[in-house]
Amino acid sequence: MSNSNDMSFYKKLRKPLGILVLLILALMLSVANTQAGGKGSGKGGGKGGGKGGDGGDSGGGPQTELHLKWRVLIEDSYSLVRPVLAADGTIYVVTVNGRLVAVDPDGNFQWEAFDAGAKGIDVGPDGTIYTGDNNHIKAFYPDGRLKWTFVPEVRPYALHDVAVGPDGNVYGVASAGLGVFSLEDLGTYAELRWSNFETFGKFLGYIEATFGTADDGEDQIYFSVNGHSRAVRLSDGASIFQVEGAPRGTSPQVSLFDDSWHRGGSAYTPAGDLMWAFEFPLATGFTDPSLAPDGTHYTVNSGNTLYAIGPLGNEEQHRELNEFVGEPDVDPTESLVIMPTNGTATYPPALKAVSTANGGDLWRMEFPDDGSGLNQFVGSRITYSPNGDTAYIMTSMATTNRTYLNAVDTNPSIPNASTILRSTDIVMSARSRKGKMNFTATITIKDENLGSIGGATVSATWTLPDGSLVQQTATSSGSGQANFSVSSAGGLSRIDITDISKDGYIFDPQHGILHASWVKY
Repeated sequence: MSNSNDMSFYKKLRKPLGILVLLILALMLSVANTQAGGKGSGKGGGKGGGKGGDGGDSGGGPQTELHLKWRVLIEDSYSLVRPVLAADGTIYVVTVNGRLVAVDPDGNFQWEAFDAGAKGIDVGPDGTIYTGDNNHIKAFYPDGRLKWTFVPEVRPYALHDVAVGPDGNVYGVASAGLGVFSLEDLGTYAELRWSNFETFGKFLGYIEATFGTADDGEDQIYFSVNGHSRAVRLSDGASIFQVEGAPRGTSPQVSLFDDSWHRGGSAYTPAGDLMWAFEFPLATGFTDPSLAPDGTHYTVNSGNTLYAIGPLGNEEQHRELNEFVGEPDVDPTESLVIMPTNGTATYPPALKAVSTANGGDLWRMEFPDDGSGLNQFVGSRITYSPNGDTAYIMTSMATTNRTYLNAVDTNPSIPNASTILRSTDIVMSARSRKGKMNFTATITIKDENLGSIGGATVSATWTLPDGSLVQQTATSSGSGQANFSVSSAGGLSRIDITDISKDGYIFDPQHGILHASWVKY
């Protein structure tokens, strides 16, 4: 178990100006050119180069995104289940192999339990954590101790979700066997309240059930399995309606605005009657929706167009995105919508945030590499903190036991990764010319996503062998490289980056290479 707050800082030893003569001779015999703070190569008075210096917490590679507060490594393959938050801010997650993990709001690992179940997780009013799989439903105390295990006589194959209803009872949804059912937590054990059979039709992995209120004031559970969506009354398990045509993996959503329930691009009454079905210009599919407190229905059509649909089924706005995205999630304050982007062999997956006011871009956060070099993918939808300032989401590395719980700062004032200026490499060289040494330095400027930045003004200061200082500026080329040069007597020469500027960008000195030096006699 690890936390991205525990970042390693690598510092490289500097060679002082007063190097002993014998040491200098030994160095010159082993390599003609030696960079202090970076590897160099070269012969005689020729060229040398390499990454030089320090001054940040890395060697210039991909950095932790500024929006990423922390991430916790969980040693399991993946998780498809949304994280869940307790009243005290503790975050709980389950993974595909049934590992239950508790993390505090600061990203500190608290405890873990095994064989908990991978098909849903929720927290009761008293802090009890409920999980389940095809064999059992389990309850855990907030400190991780097992409270009870419920093993039904008829197994709930295949279980798809476990949730706590507004009445405090536990509910499960399966596509066969026990079907939809309810348990009462009696402290040291659980008792089956009722079950409502489902005939197996299609196998699903994980879906989400949700709760709402009917016109008569009765609470209902909504779910989609076996090609249909259903509602069942919480008090006695009676079936309310069944609507056919639910796409595989659909999770209904209930609107707090008018108690309607939604799937895809449609809205229904609590009795199951169609209210409206939005006609998209491209009939290429749409995601599960996310519903704002004011009743706005957000969904993505054709993979790259976000639609905001009003409570009456009218289009409020749409925004064509420049990349393919997954299910949208609107925050509790209805100020932004966040969608995961699809990772590729070239670009890692990211979260893209757009404004609910005008559909404009707010920020884009790429999930940082963990050093494994493997493709990362987003596993779950987002869970927001109550005030919406933090988004929690699960990601995993393909073909490994590396799954992450990520905490993402949603604040739009945090700079985009694409507007961060960093020096990611300094390559130095030196050669003799007419009795003097010509020192050169090529500094590479990139954004946090490792995109080359041209047109940036780079300010640097040379420290020459005699101790004098020379200040210079250079402009980076289209490939992000800014070139510097100075002539001096032989010895140790050093260059320090003092500033990088460009309109609309912010210099981040903490995570870049700021210094490099070269010994040449």
